[in-house]
Amino acid sequence: MTTTTLTGIEDVDWASMNHAYGDASDVPDLLRGLASPDPAERDEALDGMYGAVHHQGDVYDSTLACVPFLFGLVADASVRDRGAIVGLLRSIAGEEVPDPEEVGGLFEDEEEDAAWVANFVDAAALIRGRADVFLGHLTDPDPELRAAAPGALAHLHADPARVFAALRARLPVERDGEAVRSLARAVGVLGVRHVELRPDAGRLLAEILASGGGDPELRLTVLAQLARCALDLLPEETVDIAVEVMRVAHEDESAAEEDGAGAQEAPAERPRTDTMVSYLRDLEAAHRAGIDAHLADDLLRDLHIALDDRTEERFDLLHAQLRAPDWGQRMAAVQESGLLLTGWRAPNDLAVVLLARQLIEHDERLSRAALNELACVHPIAHVVADVLEVCLTEWEDDWDPSDWEDSLFGRALKALALQGDARAVPYLAAVLGSGGGVPEYLDHWVEAMGPAAGARLAPVLHGRLAGPGQIANGYHRSRLISALGTCAPAASLPLLTAALYGDHCGPACTAVGRYGSAAAEAAPRLREVASDASQGDLLRLDAADALWSVTGASDDVLPVLRDILGSDRWFTRSRAVRIAGRLGPESAPLVPRLRELMTDGANRTAETAIALWHIRADVSEVLPVLIDQWTAAPDSRPETAACLLEMGPAAAPALPLLHRELASPRRHNNSGAQGNMRYDVASDEALLRDCRRLVAALEP
Repeated sequence: MTTTTLTGIEDVDWASMNHAYGDASDVPDLLRGLASPDPAERDEALDGMYGAVHHQGDVYDSTLACVPFLFGLVADASVRDRGAIVGLLRSIAGEEVPDPEEVGGLFEDEEEDAAWVANFVDAAALIRGRADVFLGHLTDPDPELRAAAPGALAHLHADPARVFAALRARLPVERDGEAVRSLARAVGVLGVRHVELRPDAGRLLAEILASGGGDPELRLTVLAQLARCALDLLPEETVDIAVEVMRVAHEDESAAEEDGAGAQEAPAERPRTDTMVSYLRDLEAAHRAGIDAHLADDLLRDLHIALDDRTEERFDLLHAQLRAPDWGQRMAAVQESGLLLTGWRAPNDLAVVLLARQLIEHDERLSRAALNELACVHPIAHVVADVLEVCLTEWEDDWDPSDWEDSLFGRALKALALQGDARAVPYLAAVLGSGGGVPEYLDHWVEAMGPAAGARLAPVLHGRLAGPGQIANGYHRSRLISALGTCAPAASLPLLTAALYGDHCGPACTAVGRYGSAAAEAAPRLREVASDASQGDLLRLDAADALWSVTGASDDVLPVLRDILGSDRWFTRSRAVRIAGRLGPESAPLVPRLRELMTDGANRTAETAIALWHIRADVSEVLPVLIDQWTAAPDSRPETAACLLEMGPAAAPALPLLHRELASPRRHNNSGAQGNMRYDVASDEALLRDCRRLVAALEP
């Protein structure tokens, strides 16, 4: 470290400043630690910067004061790990210019809050204002710094055209593999963020890909960036390229396991020319044509995200991943299959079949992951029901009552039961009869398997609920009540009625309501709960809903609904709206309030319109609202489609929406959120069925 790198650090009153853990008097030591020749000390200092000075992305007065010194460290060629310091500066500046409205509001005191916001704004302005220095780092002798500079430039520099020109000029001469990949990623970022640069960025990325470079990680990186900013330039062989990268990753990993090296023979010498092709050949010679398997998985995930609604390529890629010889690649593909199959509509059953194929590997981790995803996609997984039954037979003796749900047997049983397959019944009866845990949503399993399954399971459920020893787990008791109510055996009605007086009154109300008029003796208790404001809105609604089922009289139900429809809690109000719709014309006194809810722009507008349809059957009143909400509130589409089906020919104005829905590759409730998301396949499949029925009925 030069003597001038941290000049003036002692002149700053660090003790008067703060970071996440108090005063900032320790910050000078952290800054000195970043310049230490000892790599362990540098790591500790960087950890301290992120852990305290820039804790969870926050910017303190001490963070702002560090910025000039961090730039000084980056400029000092004697400092190691300068690329990491650039990453820190980039994080402090933020990927976007800070929005005071989003940053503020943490403190009640206005002056304190304004000072807090100023730290973010001033630090971002200071770093972005000095972003020119990162241009010089593109040619620095330190490859890690060269790899850090492109991303910082793409996100922070005020002149994207100048940055693009610099990146394009650097690409033909850069020799470090990670720096080249960073340049490619930055080109993609510029193409995504700046429309005017998108054509040039796409062409540059396509040129890199077409030039035939041997670095598989670079090729996959470029594919993902092309998919993000220039889909039309993606090559037809995109999936083939990705498959080749997977093959290389697998071979590299296998070679490394065999000899600890995995090195490959260098390519033969070639005359060098001033072309991208020659440049990439040189790069291939300098950078081993290999790729870490875990990194390949991450890049494939990036490619999937970038391809978005290009489902033909995505499913072809997924099929290849699920067939990969490498265990790790298939494990990553199993999770990807759940993300893709729940968020997008598969063109055929192949992905589900290949998902079930993982079960024959006799690998517990792989089987466990595959079964989890098969449960998530159960509405479209009937094609593999036979496989699940074979698994149950094979694993029948390999479970324990205390944790059967977590076993492979339990997971296979869940996947088969959710499909409504009656072959799951004897196995489910066995685990419940053993005293094993009661699964969540058992009532859904039982309902899916139908009345015959319910008749067989009812004695077991009744026995567990009425047994001599009380069930210690309250959740289990609640689940048993709900499942027994789904079966609704006559012999169990007294038991469920008695539960109306206990801690599980809510599920007992729903269970008793399933008996209809046969449960007339429970009406007084239901009436008592529904009218008692101290019981809470949800429990009162449970009781009111059951009371309507049992008595068919609205006199005791309407006051409860009217009361809760006036609530400002959307969740309970939504439940009241649905019950009002179930009462049909009997809910006529509630129509004025429902009209208010439908037109005030609040949540659940479509749901309220559907309730009004069931009450008044006035197409002119609700159809325009439903058509508007189809786009405004996609989650409401399944219920809306069912309502349109009831309207018959009057629903014809909705035909364009139905055709668009049937043509969409994306499931209706796919919000585009990234992460470990799983969407509701059952409701989407119901939506598709109703849309097809509507189109068939409305078109000659």
